[in-house]
Amino acid sequence: MEKTLMFRSASEVRLSRVLRFMIPTYLTSLFNTVYTMVDGIFVSAYVGTNALAAINIVYPIVNVLTGIALAFATGGSSIAALHLGGGRKDQADRAFTISVLGSILLGCVVSLLVWTNLSVILTLLGATPITMADCQTYAFWWLIGTPVVIGKELSTYFIRVDGSPTYSFLTALAGGILNIILDYVFVGRMQMGILGASLATILGLCLSFVMGVLYFVVRSGALRLTRHGLSARTGLYCMVNGASEFINQLAIAITTIVFNRTAMVFAGEDGIAAVSIIMYLQFLCIGIYFGFSMGLAPPLSYAYGDHRYDVCRVLERYAHRFLTVAPFVMYAATYLLAPVGVSFFAQRGSVVYTMAVWGMRLYGMGFLFSGVNIFSAIRMMAYGKGYFSGLITFLRSFALLLLFLIVLPRFWGMNGIWLAVPAAEILTLIVALGFLLFFPKTLKQTKAEMNLQSADEN
Repeated sequence: MEKTLMFRSASEVRLSRVLRFMIPTYLTSLFNTVYTMVDGIFVSAYVGTNALAAINIVYPIVNVLTGIALAFATGGSSIAALHLGGGRKDQADRAFTISVLGSILLGCVVSLLVWTNLSVILTLLGATPITMADCQTYAFWWLIGTPVVIGKELSTYFIRVDGSPTYSFLTALAGGILNIILDYVFVGRMQMGILGASLATILGLCLSFVMGVLYFVVRSGALRLTRHGLSARTGLYCMVNGASEFINQLAIAITTIVFNRTAMVFAGEDGIAAVSIIMYLQFLCIGIYFGFSMGLAPPLSYAYGDHRYDVCRVLERYAHRFLTVAPFVMYAATYLLAPVGVSFFAQRGSVVYTMAVWGMRLYGMGFLFSGVNIFSAIRMMAYGKGYFSGLITFLRSFALLLLFLIVLPRFWGMNGIWLAVPAAEILTLIVALGFLLFFPKTLKQTKAEMNLQSADEN
């Protein structure tokens, strides 16, 4: 097991050691983005923007399934890291096991419910007679692949907590490369359209999933599946601790519907295509913040579980420096490179291209504020305080965003749609800064965590 996670004192914390963990974590986040972006690029180039709109219409279903996986993966892995840091391996194994069982069971139940009502759900999501067939095809393969989708997310996070961030990255890299190759073969060469894109994505996820399973079967890491001491209470705590990620995915699902329906009113299917392009591109920028924050989360959890609060403070100082510089670089790059990014999805000079470039430059102003919000949420989750993390995510991804999506377009049309995200991020920043500044700097263990430990021991 790599020792990057373990810092026994503040003097051991070195940027080089932190980067050894954070860089693979960011690259993992980047290649996870590849799963969605490559599909969009190939579908847009070889099938058309209506097919691209169909993928975006289906994505709320994907978000719900991914949200279930991430709730257990992020929440359970943080709890496991807290226990491993405190030397409580048995309790870490329980968190790992119950996260696997709970997420796959819940995911399959939800998938079955969606499948039995698929046509009705797709209509509610905004499918039209033009896009319905493509929507059904894309949704079908994601629903069939539910166990793989969930298992892949679980293995990514728990392998990282087990001390092997590089291997976690390699699983994402392998799946991403296979996805690209199969997209070229199925969509580009064989002209299989949405079906080809669906198969390419699911098969890429299958490869990542198999590599994750092999890790826990073959390698002798810290985490193991166990049959002893499992309880619904532990599973519920893991899920609640990762609730921010489920809220985020559910919020994306709901707000995507609102984005699509509002864009349809102001710009028709071209508007939905422009929204789709911006959603793809924003993954790259948000992925930097998410990968950075998730890279720091396991070392923070280990140190917090081991009561090394001085280590936590040093790690957080690295985050503060990063978040002082990165947002400005991010927005400058977004503004300047928006035409290049959009050109991968839409023909230069087209209505969709012009709309998406301008929209990306307005939407991208949210990147000036989202980094602090994302780190603040993941930081609280790393300390086992998922309820605070959930509050931040609920505000930025759902409540405030939905409010501004309803209000701003009434005054500014499509510009109001693009500005809804920056407005939501700005107001959420007030709450996020509150947690960063006023959460006890001594990082003393709270009664909530002590209750968790007591419950697990019983």
